[in-house]
Amino acid sequence: MNQLRVIVSSTRPGRIGPQVAEWVAAQAPAAEWEVQLLDLSDLPFLDEEEHPKQGKYALAHTQRWASEVFESDAIVVVTPQYNRSFPAPIKNAIDMLFAEWDSKPIAIVGYGWSGAVDAAADLTKVLTHVKADVVGSTGLVFTQDLTPEGELITTDERRAELGELLEALSVRLRQRQSISA
Repeated sequence: MNQLRVIVSSTRPGRIGPQVAEWVAAQAPAAEWEVQLLDLSDLPFLDEEEHPKQGKYALAHTQRWASEVFESDAIVVVTPQYNRSFPAPIKNAIDMLFAEWDSKPIAIVGYGWSGAVDAAADLTKVLTHVKADVVGSTGLVFTQDLTPEGELITTDERRAELGELLEALSVRLRQRQSISA
């Protein structure tokens, strides 16, 4: 069974990221994916002595985070848009590691008043820099796909877009597996 991690990148009080992440997880075909939610509210800011590129993680929380990312077959990052970009906790989570992101198939699901278009674009740029394989993104728009309080009222169009993203993750994963076989 393929391991899909869904990252909740917002840590602010009153956040709705967990509801969006649960919706994403529920859309993943159970026959293909074993899904686990990862909540960045449990991850402290980068505090390792060694540079992440060295891969010498001394602290237990960094070792756990590295293991979660490494052991996943694919990742969906769920992110709000704050001030036209993504929140600091996801940047921190990316910066804590390096090799674990290499070639990892990743999709982005943003949410906000504009569907988090800017956040997804900025996050794609950062993830591409650490050599992750970003397959695409979709965005949920307040009052159209969800309420600001986190009640999902997603459209068929958004569900289809998420389905296409999950399929893109599957295709990339199969491609990687066939290359390494």
